[in-house]
Amino acid sequence: MYCRRLFLIAFTVSCCFLPGAFGIEPVNPNLDPSGREVLEYLASIYQTRMLCGYNVYVHTPDDYEQTAKHGAIWGRDIRWLGDPPVIASHAKKHGYILTLHWHWFYDDDSAWKNKRKNPVDVGRVVTPGTAEHRQAIAEMAAAADRLQVLEDADVPVLWRPLHEIDGGWFWRTDRDTPENTAKLWRIMYDYLTHTRKLDNLIWVYSAGAGNNTLEYRQRFYPGDAYVDISGIDIYSVDFENDVDKYWEYYNLMSKVSPNKMLACGECDAIPDPDKTQQGELPKWLYALPWWGTPNPRRPVDWARHAMRHDFIITLDELPALGASDTVPHVGILDPLDDGSAWYDNNAPVITACAVDRGGSIKRVEFYADQMLKGIDESEPYMFTWNDAPPGCYDIKAVAVDNLNQSTTSNNVRIVVGMVDLALGKDVVASSGQSPQQAVDGDYHSTWSSSKSDDEWIYVDLGAIHNVERVNLLWGWKIHAEDYSIDVALNDPDALTSWTTVYSQTDQHYTTWEATYRIRFAPTRARYVRMHATKRAGRQTWGGYQLVAFEVPVPSKDIGDVASSHSGN
Repeated sequence: MYCRRLFLIAFTVSCCFLPGAFGIEPVNPNLDPSGREVLEYLASIYQTRMLCGYNVYVHTPDDYEQTAKHGAIWGRDIRWLGDPPVIASHAKKHGYILTLHWHWFYDDDSAWKNKRKNPVDVGRVVTPGTAEHRQAIAEMAAAADRLQVLEDADVPVLWRPLHEIDGGWFWRTDRDTPENTAKLWRIMYDYLTHTRKLDNLIWVYSAGAGNNTLEYRQRFYPGDAYVDISGIDIYSVDFENDVDKYWEYYNLMSKVSPNKMLACGECDAIPDPDKTQQGELPKWLYALPWWGTPNPRRPVDWARHAMRHDFIITLDELPALGASDTVPHVGILDPLDDGSAWYDNNAPVITACAVDRGGSIKRVEFYADQMLKGIDESEPYMFTWNDAPPGCYDIKAVAVDNLNQSTTSNNVRIVVGMVDLALGKDVVASSGQSPQQAVDGDYHSTWSSSKSDDEWIYVDLGAIHNVERVNLLWGWKIHAEDYSIDVALNDPDALTSWTTVYSQTDQHYTTWEATYRIRFAPTRARYVRMHATKRAGRQTWGGYQLVAFEVPVPSKDIGDVASSHSGN
């Protein structure tokens, strides 16, 4: 599947909408031109296609790595925004639509009601003259200072400040008098819009999942004059099979805010795009998964299916909103970085997607371990690596546009001319769950050890072989800082059977999916062990997460007894 062309027709018809349809006329009449352009674009695609994105946290970096597609909308939190000028520059450089929510730690206490040391009386917060009201305004002012940086940089924001407003788990949800929470929204709108004159904000209302009645939800709604886009955050729904629950939420919010476009501001995974396209599911304006992929709540196969679907708009399909030129988008679509890219006898064929929304792609360069191997100047962007030396490689693509701006793609790990002696063999681990998943050839399954530093796992190769390589692919966050590779010819239960062939101390901490490709002097072994003695980066809250334990050997040295990964 190659890159889809920019979907510009829908954008051009936005001028045909009557003012006020689906809330096109902004609630802030002084909304700046960039904000209006975004709002009009959203109205132009509503009910015809659905934008996707993600809420950007530490657990979301792998979305792009696994799908080769960036979200059209990026969600961040004003509390943990980082350096606002950096965020502004990043948003303009890549040209995504920025949405911000706010986990509001009122009075330097928790945003979550059950975690606060001091409860909050929302009635006093919304009453002028009280200490609580003054505190709230002061904290809105601090948020406004950060939003001002974005406005000065001409970055419009889908502003979703009191998300899950009626859920009840945040301090600002007044369950007894919901009208106080609605008033808090209006106070914030008046302060940011009229006092601070922030004209880059598109106001997004967001309800919370649950069984709340329509009447109860309506009491939290501040009114159409204060909301541009409405919606709900949906969790604990069977995104593959459920239909009724999505419609229940959609119909509820259609009655809470009947004149507004409806979005899914947070969810476990993007609702089924096939059913949505066919009208069997509601056509949300956008859907932003909270979880990265792979995740039990968002399997990687589903993420790829959704992010690459014709009904879903990803970053590469957005029009070039705003005046600034964006860098090109590039991603490796095939092969997948899932453990299947082992080329025993065939030449690897790499397929990339590349789009420049404000100009044109000049060329796509293909690299193996940072060394240029091929160039393609026309779609489909492909590279066949003939005569590749046997080995394990990191493959990336670089797209260069007509202004010589460049972007580097996701990384795909491939193996050429080798087989994995460990694949599918028996394994024994010191502790934990599913040690067999370290040798199943699937980069989305994991052996998880107990929460301790001293842990090991070994594989029985089934026979004595000459080995000189081990690949260790680690999962999210927790990997080894100090470890050794040990081999044995027999009796793995005897400590004296093991000989260390490689040792490592002070391994650099990597937040996401560390990959170690280890070489050592050729040695004979039937059993190969990884013995870790210290977790990296002081990550002691969990055990080791080992995605893959591979023992690659050249295909020519193995012959008919070689086991093979699927697909190549």
